[in-house]
Amino acid sequence: MISLHDLYTVLAAVVPLYVAMILAYGSVRWWGIFTPDQCSGINRFVAIFAVPLLSFHFISTNDPYEMNLRFLAADTLQKFLVLALLAACSRLIPSRLDWSITLFSLSTLPNTLVMGIPLLVAMYGPYAGSLMVQIVVLQCIICSPTPRRPSCRCM
Repeated sequence: MISLHDLYTVLAAVVPLYVAMILAYGSVRWWGIFTPDQCSGINRFVAIFAVPLLSFHFISTNDPYEMNLRFLAADTLQKFLVLALLAACSRLIPSRLDWSITLFSLSTLPNTLVMGIPLLVAMYGPYAGSLMVQIVVLQCIICSPTPRRPSCRCM
């Protein structure tokens, strides 16, 4: 049975994020504090600076020699099974490619940085958080695009 302490621990990890999201939604939708252009700038800042810095923080604390290879193999197998299922469904039901990409992303790439790690640490302890960090490291190695280098014209 879940004790009140366990419930408090999970809520302490989750509530601050949801309060921030509700305040952000309200500041645009209800109160009109931000314009759509400002929201676009905030989103760009988060995508270019905040998420990469948060990823760097988690990746830099990971020891690649201590990674749980069985766990990473199970995660990789799960991703391949979902990909095979989506490929089979696309053969039976002709659909657009964007829906397949969306379903693959929803089923295999959890929101690990913002919600996953704090929630797992609150529920299962630091060991579960380190497992999620290992998945983040693997996803960053495989799924993240390489940055474009600006072309330099020498005169």
